[in-house]
Amino acid sequence: MNWIRRRETWLAIVGGVLAALSMPGFGAAPLVFVALVPLFLTLEKGRSFTHGYLFGVAFFAIDVRWVLTLIRFNPLVAPGYALLVAYLALPFGLLGWLMTWRADKERTAGWILLAPALFVLAEYVRTLGPLGTGFSMIHQALYRIPWLIQSAATFGSWSVTTFVVAINAALFVAWRKKQVRFVFLAVGLLAVQGAFRLLPVDLDQDAPSLAVAIVSSNIDQEVKLDAGNLDALTDRFLNLGERAIATNPDLVVFPESFLPAYILDHAGVFSRLADLTDRGNASLLFGTGTYRNGEVFNSTVLIDSDGEIRGTYDMVRPVPFGEYIPGRAILEAIGLGPWARSLLPLDLSRGSSYDPIDGIGTPICFESTFPTASRRLASAGAMLFVTVTNDAWFAGSSELRAHFSTAVFRAVENRRSVVQAANGGVSGFVDLHGRILSETSAETISTETVRLSTSRSIYTQWGDGPLVVLSACVAFGLLGLRLVRRNRRPGA
Repeated sequence: MNWIRRRETWLAIVGGVLAALSMPGFGAAPLVFVALVPLFLTLEKGRSFTHGYLFGVAFFAIDVRWVLTLIRFNPLVAPGYALLVAYLALPFGLLGWLMTWRADKERTAGWILLAPALFVLAEYVRTLGPLGTGFSMIHQALYRIPWLIQSAATFGSWSVTTFVVAINAALFVAWRKKQVRFVFLAVGLLAVQGAFRLLPVDLDQDAPSLAVAIVSSNIDQEVKLDAGNLDALTDRFLNLGERAIATNPDLVVFPESFLPAYILDHAGVFSRLADLTDRGNASLLFGTGTYRNGEVFNSTVLIDSDGEIRGTYDMVRPVPFGEYIPGRAILEAIGLGPWARSLLPLDLSRGSSYDPIDGIGTPICFESTFPTASRRLASAGAMLFVTVTNDAWFAGSSELRAHFSTAVFRAVENRRSVVQAANGGVSGFVDLHGRILSETSAETISTETVRLSTSRSIYTQWGDGPLVVLSACVAFGLLGLRLVRRNRRPGA
């Protein structure tokens, strides 16, 4: 247990804490440019996997603490949170091991290339598989500084992570070698990152604009889950809807699953919503559960000004352990079926494809945190992103801000305006440069005229593939070079 008392152990933990403090939940964004320096210092001393893993544990224990708000629904959330943190920290442990694998004692300039490559790969890997998540990415710390994130339109949001990590590595080398030239390198990297805002933006000058009214709400999840509250909630939202159509919008947006009913199968509720669109001469977009062929989907629905359904979209990537249980069949086979059913009696079905509704891409809640979903919607013809979400599950937590921060990056990546309508979360408008035009957590009506776009950014066309492949080539190239140098030494 001597490792607990070592200075390097606490340096790794401090680095994780600093990184977490820079994230949207706390908002101390400038810390992100120095938060990794303690990790690099500790990796000099060995115990590479251990220290990388401890950094990850400290980082995620703070940054995803909002998961613990779900304890009020099920006490098993507490051990689930501990397992989640332990799982998410694994890529950082592997990163620490690779950073120091067969390295020379003097670890300096090579890290300025290797560290960013490994961080990009670590964050990309965390989005994959049934337990993948789009939260807690290093670049999200900068969501309120749009001039530093414009590279996302060319290379994706992980290009921002690349620059942030490279700046940390340059400052680490400057500290260790006591050479000011590496400080200048860090400043130069920051300038290069900022220079992406000077690149011309290919916009469709003939694309129309759309007047949008967001209906944001603050209804407790416990209230929203009770079907006995349907009539009262319907009246409440329709009153908000009346206020929305009074602003003469083209489109009114309600949050995800805003009523405890399958609205398309509830003639009374649907007719009242259709009447609202008719009187307001506006389209209405909302989230609801839909039941088809014995399956339940989390869907968005667009009703036009005549009260007709223009289209629906089914969520393709539901929330693990929130909307479906990964590996439920295996759990049933080994006798853990009752435990799985206690968490979630029924799995939501997945949508089959990312298809816009009448030119509107509608990533639902959790899937809006992933770059892939929005990119595929833009590639399929979405001229605008509208995210409907219900963040009341995490009432009052840092998740609300963390979720809204991802809208900024989806806007820049694809050069699309983003509208987010939330219950119990942050609703707002983001323009196609990633500038937050307005935001609110109140139960109110928000309006903006948003610009539609048919142009395709370089990122929309190519996605994350080029940067991920380049990062992998850099990482394997530098690690391979280490191995070659090591084998060439006398006595190797």
